[in-house]
Amino acid sequence: MEYQVIVLPTAEADLESLGTEARIGVIRRVEWLRVNSLSVIHHRLQNMPDNLAGLCRLWSGDYRILYWHYPTKKLLKVYRIQHRSEVYRSL
Repeated sequence: MEYQVIVLPTAEADLESLGTEARIGVIRRVEWLRVNSLSVIHHRLQNMPDNLAGLCRLWSGDYRILYWHYPTKKLLKVYRIQHRSEVYRSL
C-alpha cells in the first residue's frame, strides 16, 4: 500500500530553491519512497532534539531529504531538502 506524502513549508521552500535537474531528482526520489516505504529501511538520525525525534534521511544525489515516517498512518512528512554539506548544520 502506498503512503501519503505531506511536504512541509520548509521543504517546499527548499525544493523551490533547487535547480531543475536537482528538483526533478528529489521529486522522483520522494515518489519512490512513497511507493516503496514498506520495504525500505528508514535511517533515523541520532541525537536529535525532542522536536526532531524520529527524523529520517534519504539521499538524492548530493541532496538529503529529511522526513518523518509514520507507519501506522501510512504517512511521510518531508521536513527539509538540502545539500549534503549544509543539511545537518541547521538541525
